[in-house]
Amino acid sequence: MMQTEWFQIKKDPDAPGIADGGNFNRKNYPYFVDEKTFSKIDDAVAFYSGKIIECDVLFEPTLLIHDRLQQLFKFLDPDLEFKGVQLYEISRREKAAMPLYWLPFLPTSKIISEDSLILLGKAKKLVLDSKFLEEKIFAGKRILHCTLPAEDIWLLNLDAAECFLRRQPVGVLLEKISVK
Repeated sequence: MMQTEWFQIKKDPDAPGIADGGNFNRKNYPYFVDEKTFSKIDDAVAFYSGKIIECDVLFEPTLLIHDRLQQLFKFLDPDLEFKGVQLYEISRREKAAMPLYWLPFLPTSKIISEDSLILLGKAKKLVLDSKFLEEKIFAGKRILHCTLPAEDIWLLNLDAAECFLRRQPVGVLLEKISVK
């Protein structure tokens, strides 16, 4: 079986985020979203404060995908589930941006190799375990989700990464991940 290359979705360090405010916070949108947490979250309106620059993926308070990319992610993995989050500026200025984002859910996979370098719960060097990736349940998967104690990790295979990059995403980088 031929191995594919994998890429981690990461925040561009130069990309601004959206300041939380009102109900757009980690209490309502936790950093780690498991099945139980996802089932408790409804499609919602959330309020942010300050100026917004719409990035295609928000990483805080949790991972959110901009509306323009939601259909792409659903195409890449039909098993993905989503909850809508319509953002409104807290002072409700008339011309304030009101972007629609989607909270994705995909069960986490145990695919991280012991060869990874993990410091303080985050991957300094992430390595995927090829023996897990060769399991039947991962055949044809283009998006994977895994976690470390302090890091939520979303991965795209080479085909998915190329589709993603063709949309020229704003505020996002893809980092190649080793597979051993």
